[in-house]
Amino acid sequence: MLIRLLKNKFRFISVWLSLALLTSPSQAGNLDLNDLPMYMAESVTPITMIVMGRDHKLFYEAYNDASDLDGDGSLDTKYDPTIEYYGYFDSYKCYSYGSGYFSPASTTSNKKCSGQWSGDYLNYLTTARIDALRKV
Repeated sequence: MLIRLLKNKFRFISVWLSLALLTSPSQAGNLDLNDLPMYMAESVTPITMIVMGRDHKLFYEAYNDASDLDGDGSLDTKYDPTIEYYGYFDSYKCYSYGSGYFSPASTTSNKKCSGQWSGDYLNYLTTARIDALRKV
């Protein structure tokens, strides 16, 4: 008796669902579904655009001897003052070294310093790939 009742109930539900599905395709096309969570009143601009991994190659030098930095078709295997090297030092300042730190001593217009360290040359020596990615 119970099995027959369950079978009848199952048939009723399946017929009702099939009728509901057959009669509502036109209504399903007009559904206005929200693409944001209901608790958000307005859209929010994304904060994270690029997620970088911490690969060991990111800590290699940015300006290596196997790069053509100025696009002239030949590898730049040494420092070239005509190239603008990005880094933490100002390229147009001369730095003096003392007490374990480089400190700005004077400015220059051609990135050449006599008796002091050129900021552009320090960028060439010390910039890692991750420093360039941080700028991006």
